[in-house]
Amino acid sequence: MHEALPPPIHRSLAVRIAAWWRGGSFTAVIAMSARASSQLALLGVTLVATRTLAPADFGVFAIAAAFLTLSRTMLYTGPFEYVLKAPEADSATVASAGLVANVIVALGWVLLLCGCGLAAPFVFRGSGVALLLFCLAPSNLLAALAGWEEAMLLRGQKVRRYYAITVITEIAAGLGAAFLLLMGWGLWALVAQVYARLGIFIVAYRAVLLLPRLARPSAQETWRVLAWSWSRYGSVMVGFLANYSGDLLLGAVFSPAASGLYRAGNRVVSALADMFVQPAGLLVTTGLAAERARGRAGDGSWLRLSGLFGALCWPALAGLAVVADEIAPVMLGPAWAGAGPIIAVFCVARMAALPIAVASAVLVIEDRQHRVLWVQSVAAVATAMLTLALASHGPIAAALATTLVALGWALALGVAAWQARAVAGTALGDLARLVLWPTLATLGLAWGARLAALHWHLNPGQTLAVVIPVGLAGWALSLHAVRRPLRAGLAALSDRQA
Repeated sequence: MHEALPPPIHRSLAVRIAAWWRGGSFTAVIAMSARASSQLALLGVTLVATRTLAPADFGVFAIAAAFLTLSRTMLYTGPFEYVLKAPEADSATVASAGLVANVIVALGWVLLLCGCGLAAPFVFRGSGVALLLFCLAPSNLLAALAGWEEAMLLRGQKVRRYYAITVITEIAAGLGAAFLLLMGWGLWALVAQVYARLGIFIVAYRAVLLLPRLARPSAQETWRVLAWSWSRYGSVMVGFLANYSGDLLLGAVFSPAASGLYRAGNRVVSALADMFVQPAGLLVTTGLAAERARGRAGDGSWLRLSGLFGALCWPALAGLAVVADEIAPVMLGPAWAGAGPIIAVFCVARMAALPIAVASAVLVIEDRQHRVLWVQSVAAVATAMLTLALASHGPIAAALATTLVALGWALALGVAAWQARAVAGTALGDLARLVLWPTLATLGLAWGARLAALHWHLNPGQTLAVVIPVGLAGWALSLHAVRRPLRAGLAALSDRQA
């Protein structure tokens, strides 16, 4: 008898690549790559803006963008989530009602932002904030359509197409804004970016979206969607106050320049953190929504998924905090060197953003959005009070207030999510090991390398060249110690896609 010959190497490799393509690991890579592209585009525009705009001008846009962010979040909450989790039998009816509900909300926000524009000169110095609010308010109508199309795309589990569109759109809009900034358009380049981004999203989503035959919008169903969304809107409002109290109070108490410094530091950190936080929240939401729509019981994969993203997110933020004083002048320019301590403080706050995003997704899918609202309400009040008390001490104190509240916020939502979907103690232990070991290894080696760079009196660029490779090496070595929970997290991705 002859022994069976092993399959050719190229064939075995092709089979593995095909399995990886179909599995969840490739989807995770796409998700993080897409988010990385989006955040790099946003960061690139920010870097060009900080070098072409004065801190005061950048602060004017930061204040107006804070109000715009609130309205945008409303349009990607409520009806958006309702459409995602509706039973398959009701998809056509809910889709029509969700679109009408989103347009109603958008019209309301056009009026509200115009009202804020009328009041802005009495709160913030100058008329720049008011003018920008008037110009940005109509963009909510485009956002209502884009948000509904996105919900329909994700409802069909077309996650890869969603991220492909995101990459193309963010890069195209970012390059256009950077070009206009370099051409001297100033703040109007950032306004043009908002409209260009939404226009590309609408066209691209419609090109790949296979819509069902939509039912005629029902007033009763539309009201049901809005009624369900009401508590979510309250949650978004208090979440906005928790996240943007610093911008608004610094702009009112100090000046738009102080708000610009605060927002620039926040944006640098967010560009890194959101590469992991947004995909984690989205994949957990779509996975749990699919289980809910099909009547399946959960298996705790959302916790293993969270650990997988935490092993990437937390070490990256820990490393950024170590080199914050060097990153600020190198990336933003010498005039923004004071943003270094703000960046370091915000790294801790953005660590809390990952459990907040995942726990919120779990509670919303479990129809416990009222719990999210109560926790966020307490967080918003606490943030506003602490920021108001500390704002007179400057942007660093305001960032510290936001961070302290974010840590408590994450703890409260994490406990609530664990109660909604109880998991074994061993699963929590695996989660802690998977996240903490890489974080501590990265932090320890990066900090040691920075101390050595300070001893050698290296300049900021040279310090970054020493610290970053050492931190990455520490992270990579630590993965061997957590290989078992790491494999479990990758398996959870593959199982969800299957």
